[in-house]
Amino acid sequence: MRRRKLVGLVLAVLLAVFASTGLAAAPREGGTLQIAVKSVGTLDPHLSASDFDFAVLSQIFDTLVATGKDSQPIPRLATGWENPDDLTWVFHLREGVYWHDGNAVFPKGQSRQVVADDVKYSIERVLNPETRSPYLGALSNIDRVEVIDDFTVKIVTKSPDPFLLDPIRLAGIAIVPREAVEKLGPAGFAREAVGSGPFKLVRFVPDDQVVLERNENYWKKPLLDRVVFKIIPDDIVAVMALEAGDVHVSLSVPPNEVDRLRSDQRIKLYRSAQGWYRGLGFNVQTPPFDELKVRKALAMAVDIDSAVANVFGENAQRAYGQVGPGLIGYDPSLKELWPYDPQGALALLAEAGFVPGSDGMLQRDGQKLTVEIKTMNEPARIRIVTIIVTQLRELGIDASLAIQEVGTWSADLQNGNTGLFMDFAYSGATGLHAMFHSDNIGASNAHFYSNPKVDELLSRGSVTVNPKEREVIWKEAQRLIMEDVVVIPLYFEFGYTAADARVNDFIPQEWNLNLVSEENNVWLSR
Repeated sequence: MRRRKLVGLVLAVLLAVFASTGLAAAPREGGTLQIAVKSVGTLDPHLSASDFDFAVLSQIFDTLVATGKDSQPIPRLATGWENPDDLTWVFHLREGVYWHDGNAVFPKGQSRQVVADDVKYSIERVLNPETRSPYLGALSNIDRVEVIDDFTVKIVTKSPDPFLLDPIRLAGIAIVPREAVEKLGPAGFAREAVGSGPFKLVRFVPDDQVVLERNENYWKKPLLDRVVFKIIPDDIVAVMALEAGDVHVSLSVPPNEVDRLRSDQRIKLYRSAQGWYRGLGFNVQTPPFDELKVRKALAMAVDIDSAVANVFGENAQRAYGQVGPGLIGYDPSLKELWPYDPQGALALLAEAGFVPGSDGMLQRDGQKLTVEIKTMNEPARIRIVTIIVTQLRELGIDASLAIQEVGTWSADLQNGNTGLFMDFAYSGATGLHAMFHSDNIGASNAHFYSNPKVDELLSRGSVTVNPKEREVIWKEAQRLIMEDVVVIPLYFEFGYTAADARVNDFIPQEWNLNLVSEENNVWLSR
């Protein structure tokens, strides 16, 4: 009897341990994962700069490499790669990977393998200025792509490029089939994506949902049967849907909801490893923002500390440059530039010729100082820009907010149809080249900014392998950019994703969403 009780006690303890550590549940096949996303603008991966689009596109398309949970590149379409010299990258492709079939491009049973020609075509499509890809700047250091054989491709860069596999560069470039782009045309391909990823498109209903089903032929069979991306523009509504059990994942959690969700045992919260840069960007070729005094004045006119604290509390960190804490190039000394000084701002504007009119609003030659700030339709950004607009209006500046959908906002930035805008985020110092090098004007350089000294530093920093030398270069470039007041840095936002506790092996990423990778395979417990 004593032995039986002891055995029973041991079993009970073991079961409790297994349950607490997650060892009791084995991965389960089947089920539909429902994910709330704010919007899905296009299914053409070479034309989208939206995080939400890429959550979908990462399931449909393969990239050469993926970004792992430690932020390092891991194999995806390429099983391995090497650098025979400083300018050359050789990628070895996974054999037996097929394009999705059962669609208008590849009828059922009539697909073909993904080969090196597809990699060459995809990279060259991004590099073609006529494509107008926002990733043109990210790949601008690529000189040529050569096909060695069906499963070996060589990429030659113009100069040494230690960051080529970064998430916002080659690791973010989807490989697409030429047949799909040519047969469907640009508009058709944006709606009827054909890829080689772990899930294939069933249907895309704009402003409603994107339905995907398991790719049975994927090199690592997905455990999920289906993935449904429900388009819910309002983040609060998305969180409510998660709490009600209508979705399993909400990819965008408002900062003011974080503390409440953290106490809900049914939900897991995931915080991004690095804060995302957010700031106000100037188009420095649009009057009056082509005047340095005006840009300086606006930078001094805004109480950023109080605005960030009001909107984010402890879920964001004040930014003084574009490179965040913990990254090579972070420079806290930039804090000394352009402190909050509303009276100093008014004095600078007076020097620029702006004086109060009869209505108290600043004007020059009978024209008001008008500032329209364009931002994406995202609650936190809208709130902080609203605070900034209020502060500017209190100083007599005719400020307003323009809320845009992602596609319109992105197009306006690339076309130069802006004056002041909520800056898009490139993580880390590698983003400095994309955002501010003159080679990228009209693509990722939405500031239309050109400074030969900055160009030289960014070009040199992009090929400097020694971290200490690179840090000096990044800091010098960043200080020049800040002295030119190309941007008004606001904050580094820690993004939060919330998921039902029954979602297992879930690894949210900064720039994509790996539901199936070498490191994980998401599944639903009962």
